[in-house]
Amino acid sequence: MREIRIFFMQAKLSLMAASIFRANFILMLIQSIINTLLHVACMNFIYGSVEEIGGWSQEEMLVLIGTSMVVNQLFRAFVNGNQLRFVEGIANGSFDHMLLRPVGLLYQINTGKVDFSSLLSAVCPAVILAVNLERLGRSVSLWRFLLYLLLCLMGLAILSAFMVCLYSLAFRFVRVSGLNNIYYILMNISEKPQELFSRRLFLGCFLFAIPAIPIANIPVRVMLGRTGPGGVLLQMAVCALFLYGAKRSVEAGIRRYAGGGG
Repeated sequence: MREIRIFFMQAKLSLMAASIFRANFILMLIQSIINTLLHVACMNFIYGSVEEIGGWSQEEMLVLIGTSMVVNQLFRAFVNGNQLRFVEGIANGSFDHMLLRPVGLLYQINTGKVDFSSLLSAVCPAVILAVNLERLGRSVSLWRFLLYLLLCLMGLAILSAFMVCLYSLAFRFVRVSGLNNIYYILMNISEKPQELFSRRLFLGCFLFAIPAIPIANIPVRVMLGRTGPGGVLLQMAVCALFLYGAKRSVEAGIRRYAGGGG
C-alpha cells in the first residue's frame, strides 16, 4: 500500500536526521532508565507495607505500569509530534497543504516523523514488564500474549484518536496547547488498576470520556486471565468509538476552517 511505503520512507528520513544527534539516544536511554527505576522504587516502598493494592500484587502492578509506559513511548515516537504539527498547521495555515495531498487526512495527522529517541525509551519499561511477568510464575500462552499485543495496539489507537478529538478544537479556538495536560492526566490514570475506581466513575469517565482504562488495564487483564472475551469486545468497541469520533471531529473542524488567510 502507498501509505505503508510513505511511512517507511518518512521513518528512514527521521532516522537519518536523528543519527546526526547521537547523544540524544544516550540521554533518552538514561532518562528512560531513571524514570523506570523510580517507578520500581516507588512500588517497592508502597508494597513494603501492603501485600496487594486493589487485588494486584507488586509484580502485576509493575506489568501494568510497564505496559502503560511502553504504549506511552510508542505514542510519543510515532504519533504525538505529528499531531502537534497538525495543530500548528491550523494556526499558521500550513494545514492547507495537508488538504491538497492525495493521502488520507487522518493518516497525515497521525504519521510523519518518527521520534527514535522516544522509541528507544520504550526498551527499559519493556524489560521491567518482561521480568515481572516472569516473576509471576504464570504460564501465558502464545495466543494470549499475541492478543495482549493486539490490545496494546488498540490502546495506542484509542489514545491517538482521543488526542485527535481534543486537538480538533484548534479549528475553533486555535491555541489548544493546554490540552496536553489532559494527556498527562490520562497516562497517569492508565497506570492504576481499574479496581481503584468506582464502577460509575470507571464507565462514565475513564472508559468512554477519558479512555485511560483501555490503554493498559484491559490488555494486562486479558493477558493475566483477569477478564475474558468481554474485555476484548469492550476494547474493540471503545477503539471503534474513538476512531469514529476522531474522523467526525476532523470533518466538523474542516467545515469551520477558513484556510491560511482566514
